Amino acid sequence: MPQRKKLPQVGYDGIGKNPDHMVVQKTNPLLSLSETGLTLAEFKILDAYLGRIDSHDPNKRFVRFEKGEIEKLFGVVKINNQDLEKRIDNLFQTVTIRDNNKKNGFTKIALFEKAECYKDDDGLWQIDLGASSSAVEYLFFPERLGYLRYSLRNVVKLTSRYSYILFLYLEQNRHMHLSWEVDLDELKAILRCEADTYKAYYRFNELVLKKCADELNDKTDCKFTYKSVKKGRVVKLVRFTLEPLSGNNYIPDQISIEDLPILQQNDDRDKICAGFSASEFDGFTDDQLKLLKDLAWNCKRNEDIERHYGVLSDYALACQYATADYLRQAILSAKSQGAKNLYLYVKKMVENDR
Repeated sequence: MPQRKKLPQVGYDGIGKNPDHMVVQKTNPLLSLSETGLTLAEFKILDAYLGRIDSHDPNKRFVRFEKGEIEKLFGVVKINNQDLEKRIDNLFQTVTIRDNNKKNGFTKIALFEKAECYKDDDGLWQIDLGASSSAVEYLFFPERLGYLRYSLRNVVKLTSRYSYILFLYLEQNRHMHLSWEVDLDELKAILRCEADTYKAYYRFNELVLKKCADELNDKTDCKFTYKSVKKGRVVKLVRFTLEPLSGNNYIPDQISIEDLPILQQNDDRDKICAGFSASEFDGFTDDQLKLLKDLAWNCKRNEDIERHYGVLSDYALACQYATADYLRQAILSAKSQGAKNLYLYVKKMVENDR
């Protein structure tokens, strides 16, 4: 049998194979995958895929992984063919994505449409992985839906699915506040710890929270503490406190200056919505947006300013983008809470964070 020819490299180029250099840009709807049965290994493959693609070119949605790369993600020395096939199969299952931007609130799709596993001419295993056409809207152009950014290095060494989901939850909240309280039952639901085993707080704490805190503080840039909050004699809340990110933990953008929209200097709405689609701010009048912008100006995060400054090299413009980033996160949070009056809800949220 003739040897298989190598597939052309065009369309398979990513941004590098080193996890330290890969940036994951995960749209907000994809964060709801924590509610599905995806395992930690499958989340890592998805994140590695997101770190390799050019998030602004859906025509290049195929990524080529060497088998050794997959083994690094799984934290094993060698993965056998049967286990590899099982992991790949799980990526093709139908998943539910909670999408607050759609009328019905969620959609069911397969994230990937094709995975080709084979040995190349040198006897090395290759895996060509391509997203499905239905998933493109959730994998590319993340600015349209809002997104969470983090370095792939933060998740590749994790060994617990609980730690992975908690990492995403903490980083989501970083854009709104560094300290907050969450209802204990809500936290258990986020981590899928609703079985009787975790009913008592001390069991939930011993089996999950302590282990997650140790792993995340040791292996990621997400440094934090937590404390239980009692109402009467029963723990009802958990208070998280994040450490600010240091300058060494800033990660580069995948987007370039050419990808950013040109600001229309005579349009107040464009100024407020710099870097994001105007539809994200629908439902607000220009006067309301101006007021929210003024309130949010002092709440923007230093890491957001640094992130945009690295692309724009203009501090004033970077501050403007960071303010829009902060507002977008606040609005998306308000929408996820089902706020009846978005403007008043966001206004109160921003005022409380000043």
